[in-house]
Amino acid sequence: MTARSTILQSLRATRPDAASPRDIFAESDACAAAMRKTLPPLAVNDLPGLFAARASAEKVGATVERVAALADLPAAVARYIADNVMTPNFALQPDPRLQKLDWGGLRPNETLRPDTVLSVGLALCGVAETGSLVFHSAPTAPTLFAYLPIHHVVALDAQTLYLRLEDYATGVRGRPSPRNVNLITGASGTTDIEGVLTRGAHGPGKLHIVIYG
Repeated sequence: MTARSTILQSLRATRPDAASPRDIFAESDACAAAMRKTLPPLAVNDLPGLFAARASAEKVGATVERVAALADLPAAVARYIADNVMTPNFALQPDPRLQKLDWGGLRPNETLRPDTVLSVGLALCGVAETGSLVFHSAPTAPTLFAYLPIHHVVALDAQTLYLRLEDYATGVRGRPSPRNVNLITGASGTTDIEGVLTRGAHGPGKLHIVIYG
C-alpha cells in the first residue's frame, strides 16, 4: 500500500457516513440561503450601469464604454488605440466570436508575448457589485491574455452580468470546471511599496471594458 492510499484510507475511516450527492447539494443550498440573509441589500434595476460605476471607480481604475452589439467592438478598439497613440497591432483572444468580426484596418494577428502592448478579449461574465470580470480558462480563453499585455480591452455581454459574486457561483453550477478561474477587478495595481499605488505591477496597467448588448 502506498503512502497516499494509507492517508486516504485513514480519512475515509474517520469521516461520517457518506452522504448522497443529493444530500450534499441540499446542505450546500441551505448554507447558501443562510449566507444570503446576511448580505446587505443591493436592489438595482440597471446592472450594466452599476457595473460601469464600480469598475470605473478611482480605486479600481478601469475605463468603461457601452456599445450596441459585439459587432461594434472593432470600432471601440480603434478608438482606444487612437486615444492611447498605439499602433493597430494587437493580440486577439482566440475566441471564434472575436475572430469573425470585421476588424477593418486593424491588425489583430500579433502573437502574445511578454512585451505585448495590447490584447483584446472576451469575458465569460461580470459581477456588477464589484465591477469584476470573470474568465474561465479554455483553449479559446488562454489565461495569459489577461496578464501579459500593458493594455487589455475586454468585451462584456450585458446579458451575462450577475449582481453579486454569489449569483455567479450559482449561475455556473453544473458547468464543466475550468482549469482556473480569474476574477479581475480593474487594472493591475499594488501599494506594497511605501503605500504608493503602482499600476501594472502584476498585469495590465490599463483595463478598458466594452459592454455590449
